[in-house]
Amino acid sequence: MALSRRLSLRGLCVLLLGTVVGGQALELRLKDGAHRCEGRVEVKHQGEWGTVNDDRWRLKDASVVCRQLGCGAAIGFPGGAYFGPGLGPIWLLYTSCEGTESTVSDCRHSDIKDHRNDSFTHDMDAGVVCSGFVRLAGGDGPCSGRVEVYSGEAWIPVSDGNFTLPTAQVICAELGCGKAVSVQGHELFRESRARVWAEEFRCEGEEPELRVCPRVPCPGGTCHHSGAAEVVCSAYSEVRLMTNGSSQCEGQVEMNISGRWRALCASHWSLANANVVCRQLGCGVAISTPRGPHLVEGGDQILTARFRCSGAESFLWSCPVTALGGPDCSHGNTASVICSGNQTQVLPQCNDSLSQPAGSVASEESAPYCSDSRQLRLVDGGGPCAGRVEILDQGSWGTICDDGWDLDDARVVCRQLGCGEALNATGSAHFGAGSGPIWLDDLNCTGKESHVWRCPSWGWGRHDCGHKQDAGVICSEFLALRMVSEDQPCAGWLEVFYNGTWGSVCRSPMEDITVSVICRQLGCGDSGTLNSSLGLREGSRPQWLDGIRCRKTDTSLWQCPSDPWNYSSCSPKEEAYISCADSRLIRLVDGGGPCAGRVEILDQGSWGTICDDRWDLEDARVVCRQLGCGEALNATVSSYFGAGSGPIWLDEVNCRGEESQVWRCLSWGWRQHNCIHEEDAGVICSGFVRLVGGDGPCSGRVEVRSGEAWTPVSDGNFTLPTAQVICAELGCGKAVSVLGQVPFREPDRRVWAEEFRCEGEEPKLWWCPRAPCPGGKCHHSGAVQVVCSVYTDVRLMTNGTSQCEGQVEMNISGQWRALCASHWSLANANVVCRQLGCGVAISTPNGAEGSDQLWKARFHCSGTESFLWKCPVTALGVPDCSHGNMASVICSGNHTQVLPQCKDSVSEQAGSAASEESAPYCSDSRQLRLVDGGGPCAGRVEILDQGSWGTICDDSWDLDDARVVCRQLGCGDALNATGSAHFGAGSGPIWLDDLNCTGKESYVWRCPSRGWGRHDCRHKEDAGVICSEFLALRMVSEDQQCAGWLEVFYNGTWGSVCRSPMEDITVSMICRQLGCGDSGSLNTSVGLREGSRPRWVDLIQCQKIDTSLWQCPSDPWKYSSCSPKEEAYISCAGRRPKSCPTAAPCTDREKLRLRGGDSECSGRVEVWHSGSWGTVCDDSWSLAEAEVVCQQLGCGQALEAVRAGTFGPGNGSIWLDEVRCGGRESSLWDCAAEPWGQSDCKHEEDAGVRCSGVRKTLPPTPAGSRPVSSPLPGIFSLLGVLCLILGSLLFLVLIILVTQVFRWRAERRALFSYEDALAEAVYEELDHLVTQKEGLLGSPDQKTYALGEGYDDAEEVPVPGAPPTSEGSEEEVPPEKEDGMKSETGSSLNVFREEADPGEGEESPWLLQGEKGDPGYDDVELSALGTSTVTFP
Repeated sequence: MALSRRLSLRGLCVLLLGTVVGGQALELRLKDGAHRCEGRVEVKHQGEWGTVNDDRWRLKDASVVCRQLGCGAAIGFPGGAYFGPGLGPIWLLYTSCEGTESTVSDCRHSDIKDHRNDSFTHDMDAGVVCSGFVRLAGGDGPCSGRVEVYSGEAWIPVSDGNFTLPTAQVICAELGCGKAVSVQGHELFRESRARVWAEEFRCEGEEPELRVCPRVPCPGGTCHHSGAAEVVCSAYSEVRLMTNGSSQCEGQVEMNISGRWRALCASHWSLANANVVCRQLGCGVAISTPRGPHLVEGGDQILTARFRCSGAESFLWSCPVTALGGPDCSHGNTASVICSGNQTQVLPQCNDSLSQPAGSVASEESAPYCSDSRQLRLVDGGGPCAGRVEILDQGSWGTICDDGWDLDDARVVCRQLGCGEALNATGSAHFGAGSGPIWLDDLNCTGKESHVWRCPSWGWGRHDCGHKQDAGVICSEFLALRMVSEDQPCAGWLEVFYNGTWGSVCRSPMEDITVSVICRQLGCGDSGTLNSSLGLREGSRPQWLDGIRCRKTDTSLWQCPSDPWNYSSCSPKEEAYISCADSRLIRLVDGGGPCAGRVEILDQGSWGTICDDRWDLEDARVVCRQLGCGEALNATVSSYFGAGSGPIWLDEVNCRGEESQVWRCLSWGWRQHNCIHEEDAGVICSGFVRLVGGDGPCSGRVEVRSGEAWTPVSDGNFTLPTAQVICAELGCGKAVSVLGQVPFREPDRRVWAEEFRCEGEEPKLWWCPRAPCPGGKCHHSGAVQVVCSVYTDVRLMTNGTSQCEGQVEMNISGQWRALCASHWSLANANVVCRQLGCGVAISTPNGAEGSDQLWKARFHCSGTESFLWKCPVTALGVPDCSHGNMASVICSGNHTQVLPQCKDSVSEQAGSAASEESAPYCSDSRQLRLVDGGGPCAGRVEILDQGSWGTICDDSWDLDDARVVCRQLGCGDALNATGSAHFGAGSGPIWLDDLNCTGKESYVWRCPSRGWGRHDCRHKEDAGVICSEFLALRMVSEDQQCAGWLEVFYNGTWGSVCRSPMEDITVSMICRQLGCGDSGSLNTSVGLREGSRPRWVDLIQCQKIDTSLWQCPSDPWKYSSCSPKEEAYISCAGRRPKSCPTAAPCTDREKLRLRGGDSECSGRVEVWHSGSWGTVCDDSWSLAEAEVVCQQLGCGQALEAVRAGTFGPGNGSIWLDEVRCGGRESSLWDCAAEPWGQSDCKHEEDAGVRCSGVRKTLPPTPAGSRPVSSPLPGIFSLLGVLCLILGSLLFLVLIILVTQVFRWRAERRALFSYEDALAEAVYEELDHLVTQKEGLLGSPDQKTYALGEGYDDAEEVPVPGAPPTSEGSEEEVPPEKEDGMKSETGSSLNVFREEADPGEGEESPWLLQGEKGDPGYDDVELSALGTSTVTFP
């Protein structure tokens, strides 16, 4: 604010001051950073260095600073005196760079003066972190790895062609990493196109930086190489032996550390270490390591690092080294070596002996060093000082048997390895069983031997053990590192294991580089922060270490110098708590799934957000890739997914798109922002995996995202654990089915070129191991398909234990919930017992006590399914379950038990159904189903027996019989018992006839009947039912397809659905179920709907795992679940105008109507187009146009063409203008007119007609077709023309008859002998004519049949409107004829399913009709007028 006030006072002139001072660029430097390319920004003015204030300091400013200094790209621009406050003037108040300038002087900036006089302080000094020109990537730390240089836009690898050691030395020196100790090639490129730096560096080794080394372009711009160059730097590269100030082959061991020679401490110095030094210096082999002050040159600074060489290494830097906790070395106690000085000298071979003379160890350092090729190591213990003991001999690693193994033996091992004292001698393969030979057994060391193989034993290679007896040790110098936290793997209290005990680490003076080494060692990223704001930690423990000071060259914490080990190195309040970069977690919230939503980051126990300043698709790509969510589709701003809470962690994020984590992108810095939560950033990702082509998002073909396209995964080597990961990632429960051989949609049969090797526990498919298919081509028989289900885990619980009887519980979204006993059946119970391997169900006792959380979903099993998830399930409208009314099952517990066969009986004892749950469950292979009714609770009744599905005859079929069927299927009560093959004729056997159920039987085949398979019926008499739980779904709209008022059919009546709190996933489920796309929206702006109806259901809450609306939980069914103003109106993605105003198909006649007149044949002309009614303008409107309208509507002759909105102005569109007809057209559409919807009229000019007659029913003319003849205008109506034609024909017939009569009379006498034959011929001709006339006048759908002797042999006399049946054969009723079928009922249900493209000539209504005399349900008869789409469960 102070700055803005000053700017307002000074005006624009201040902004234009000094771009270049005196024509020269401002001199820059970076101070107090870890290297020359990071630090506090300082500028030189008038010979004095000063700082820059961080106000308005941005990435663009930092980029120019880095460019001017030749330091690569800006990777950070911290303010707030991050690198410490400067001294002297504050020369610049701000800069305003575009980011493309060469120097800061080229940027607009404030006037150059000492701004301390304006009350600004050094607490706001700006800083910069540049990438530098070169880096080592992919190694153990910043001092080893692949050589990469910055091109200005990206990091490019350098080829190994002509890459020299002097160049590597320059790189190591520039990075502050000591000296190059290794240069390797053949490092494979990460880049798919093997992009490589197009220059060769020709450094001499003395240059201060790589960028100043001479370079030569590669020939032709392409460098010849076998891969990227890799360099290893080390601080332990230079070693020497000093005596009397000269370097030779004996003397005090010294190393060059950061340009200073330092003596090594004799503590832990061994002949093995000495041998490596002699070999590295070309001085032969080590003879001895004399101790004491006699060779000391007086160095006060003694290096306490401890090397643990095996003796076979070529360089000292190749040996493991530790410095952590090393005690101070007393003056003069320096390591010394006497080398043989002869590079070809061969030492005597070491002898194995069963015993070593006492005291030999004490004098070992002065004894000649013998040659021993054996090596010792500890394996699988987490470090070099703990694990299974293994010895290398003759090229094979072998173990030691634990017979007689004790601490004395372990002491020898620990001392031999330089690992301190033995803490534990383990046996019984404590660290796992080894392999290979067992070299030693029955060791009996004194504890003083120099090598473990010199202890008494059975002899080399002799034993009577197996590897399950492998010996191990834990030494005092075994070190381990961990973070202690309840919920985060990469954040917590830092602890180190030393001397057999875990203890804390002190935080002072732990700098960033130390924290980075710790995080890298723990696999938690390359950076972290020290949290000093936590309270005091509970409990007590050692505080082992303090004063840890890691260097850039250290690759692990063990190499970092520190204070010596001390049980109480600091107070408990100084214990270190570290949060590594990878301890941060990222998630997307409130987006409806794991791959869309507001971006939130967890750090130090708090979830926070990202500000949307500069938030773009590149930033979103990093987030999506970090989450394994495929490609970024959108980067949302302005709290698109709602405002978050908690901290705002990042602002001004500027990712390149290649970062592994979003917090590694450039930004203002952690927790630095100027935002509020209304600016929270979000992303929408594609997701990496999806299931498509199934019933919903939880089943279908497996596809993964590849760039911009989805690619199927082959079924070759696809495993169930991989399917489990996919189902879990998609929030779809568990995998229940993996299918192959699914045909590919792609014409090129493109397939993902990798195999996923998931173990089943990975959080996302993205993180599963993958293996390329051999030759880049996966062998397969098709795409793989996965089916997930939430109903996979079931158990029976009694007194808290799971067994084969008890309360039925299911694991729903990680929580075990009891099932309600309502609608629970023995068939369901039998499936549960089979799934659990508990045999078969014996009974289902009710009234179990247990959980308050009851799952009220209803399963509709037939009893033969293998798993409960295979049974149909409904949850919509299910009432709450009372406490204690939980389903229970008693299983037989015997997998092989065979239950008694169920017996069929003509009658079932009364009351048996009521007591059924306590009766033994018999084995009944019969199954029941309802077919062709649009759902499981309506249709033709069919029974499966002996492998064949058959039907029931409708003789005596009534509601009592239907009740048994509905109850047996768990479909509620019976609403209607249909006959006469109302749902179409079945096929196969007719199993039952003349049923006479009481309504209480448990199975329909247990009702009294003629007997199994005995009947006198045909399939035209098949019985059907409509149950109360039959459900259907539709949208009601006058003019829209896939949009309208949502209605559900329940309990025999259509009713509306309430819209609260209908979320997007519920709307998507409805649209998908209606075949209207995968998404939609709830329209709350429509007015109140006319009329009254039930409002059946409210609070529908679908989940991703639901495959239909019927599976979605909701409030119970209720006639008035909400107020009329809360009825749901939905518009789906597949919304489109209806092609017809009524049910498809429609003709031109149905697309024309008259409104506002005094009869149906007069009024304003309205036409249907693009899903809505509109009017016709009266321009050019005449009697000819009116005649076409009247004839098209079947309203006779046109009497008047009405204009000027005489019948009242219409509304909506004015579809037609300048209509010009000839008067003979069959349809108004055949007349000339302006293009649809183009007019210059108002509704006051709407055209109308008055026709002569009452509207008549004429055979419809299909839309767009022409009749054979055209009506004539004028006085000749169609009726008059017909009369004229018939009169003429009758006159001609009369003339012919008269002529015949005269001829007959004239020839009568001559032909008398032929009179009888002639008369018979005439009668036959007349009989033929009469029969032909009757055929013409009768209905084409009606036939008259003679009844036979028996009912079965008699042909039907059909009900008018019924479809024809071919004589002498049983045929299935064609779909187009099925629409007209009616049964003898008083009420009927007409439910129309409209096809995908209605109006193209197809007809698809089907009818459900009740019996005459059935009670109630007057509104079961339903018209399809205004309906959109209907589906059934």
